Amino acid sequence: MEMMMVCSRVVALVVAGAASVSVLSGVAVAADLNAPYARAAAKVAADGTLLEGKNVASVTRAGAGTYCVKVSDAAIDLASAAVVATLNNNRGEITAIGAPHGYCGNATDTITVVTSNSAGTGTDRPFTVAVL
Repeated sequence: MEMMMVCSRVVALVVAGAASVSVLSGVAVAADLNAPYARAAAKVAADGTLLEGKNVASVTRAGAGTYCVKVSDAAIDLASAAVVATLNNNRGEITAIGAPHGYCGNATDTITVVTSNSAGTGTDRPFTVAVL
């Protein structure tokens, strides 16, 4: 009986240890964005880090204030979609381009987002973009 209790404790410790190792050594992945009515969406930090996403494979910073948001769902046709974007807690300007653009290699699955300060100079800004 006592041996069974010791074995149970050892198994419990091994399972707990394995779970914590997988959490600590796992790859950092953006959390799922709760956007039930958007086909794709992303919250992006000023440095281009994808903070949260839905059907977004990656975000790449292509230059000062220029970002490439790659949509992961091949069924989404960006050319015919409504693409909207907003700056997060910053003043300035933002443009979201759903059509292929040279800044992002003319990729058909990528939204080009350009952010700038109020004077129109390309400036890194955090933003949210959605495909409706």
